[in-house]
Amino acid sequence: MDALIRNATPDDAKAVATVMNAVILEGRWTALTNPFTEAEEHAFICGLGARSAMFVAEVEAKLIGVQVIEPDGLAAYTDSMRHVGTVGTWIHVDFRGYQIGERLAAASFAFARDNGYEKLSIQVLAHNERALRFYGKLGFEEIGVARKHVKLDGCFYDAVYLEKFLLG
Repeated sequence: MDALIRNATPDDAKAVATVMNAVILEGRWTALTNPFTEAEEHAFICGLGARSAMFVAEVEAKLIGVQVIEPDGLAAYTDSMRHVGTVGTWIHVDFRGYQIGERLAAASFAFARDNGYEKLSIQVLAHNERALRFYGKLGFEEIGVARKHVKLDGCFYDAVYLEKFLLG
């Protein structure tokens, strides 16, 4: 499937929210539970810092995938974590399995290297085998499991922590 991968712009806010909300509303694959408004996504895109990016995938002018890369949360408080970024991926259900995520990741990894990241991390719900396989194919390795880390509709779920080193 031929997809255009590009940086998100504020004009993409509604389509980004649509893709992310579709995944959130599936209720199984992400710890996120609250759908995003167009205004929230607009503000998020406009507020991306110099070391943050959102890449989108389009097929026939329809936005079908989103990937975000940002500094680790602690990087705002210490330079010792400046080399670590976090990543998140959302692909519309109708477009999973077509290497859209891999194409988004190529853009994110290039951005990460260009912006001084040496390591990327992500947490994935333990039952999301497809996402675990996806990130494994990208070179992420499991480093631990947080038991009962996420609570969805009253049920606890484990979260798997993964990391990928970008330097040799």
